[in-house]
Amino acid sequence: MFHRPAAQQKDFRILGMPDDGTQAEYIVVPVENIIEKPKHLSFEEAAALPLAGLTGYRALFTQGGLRESQNILLTGIGGGVAAVMLQFAKTAGADVIVTSGSEEKIKKACQHGALGGANYFNTDWPMQLGEFLKDKEIDLIVDSAGGPGFPALIDLVRSGGKIVVLGATAGNPPKVDLRRIFWKQITIQGTTMGHPHNFNDMVKFTELHQLRPVLSGVYSFSDFTQAYQSMMAGKQFGKIVLQIGE
Repeated sequence: MFHRPAAQQKDFRILGMPDDGTQAEYIVVPVENIIEKPKHLSFEEAAALPLAGLTGYRALFTQGGLRESQNILLTGIGGGVAAVMLQFAKTAGADVIVTSGSEEKIKKACQHGALGGANYFNTDWPMQLGEFLKDKEIDLIVDSAGGPGFPALIDLVRSGGKIVVLGATAGNPPKVDLRRIFWKQITIQGTTMGHPHNFNDMVKFTELHQLRPVLSGVYSFSDFTQAYQSMMAGKQFGKIVLQIGE
């Protein structure tokens, strides 16, 4: 459960891990977990919102303390959580820059409001990001990758800034210079999904601003193989949705 707002407890469980997931004709969930669909969303858009929206909302606002006019770096743009965070951060009045291994995803992020981005396969990607900020500094970084690029994030964030970590898709980072962390007085904050209060606040935020999750593709259930292949190829920008039934 997620009784304490600060973190989940030992008995915390999610659908799909370790329990069976939602790709079934029928599932059973606690009634307190049922919330009315925002009226402005289609069922496909609503399906794309819960996990990505909850994770992104908590990372930005609860753990990240996002405020208007801050400068934000979102790594690995294109995934469902990163795409919804771009929407949330822009709506909250922040300036957003991004990283990706795909030039096409960076272009799409700019179409959705990002100031610019850098391809992390380029060795000088941290310097490239500085070109978009000019004389400004990065207040908040939300990272889902970890891996060899993580030490650069410690250098990029401003003194007194914050790095929120929500994943490790690139594995554990190499040696981290602790002196840089304490001298710059930065905060490294973990986050995982969220508390029910975060979910309710996220839905209200989505309704208030009439936000619509970015859909990378909607597949019929019979085409689930193609949906997973698309996700594994890493070509998506936003959420991939499966339609179950008519």
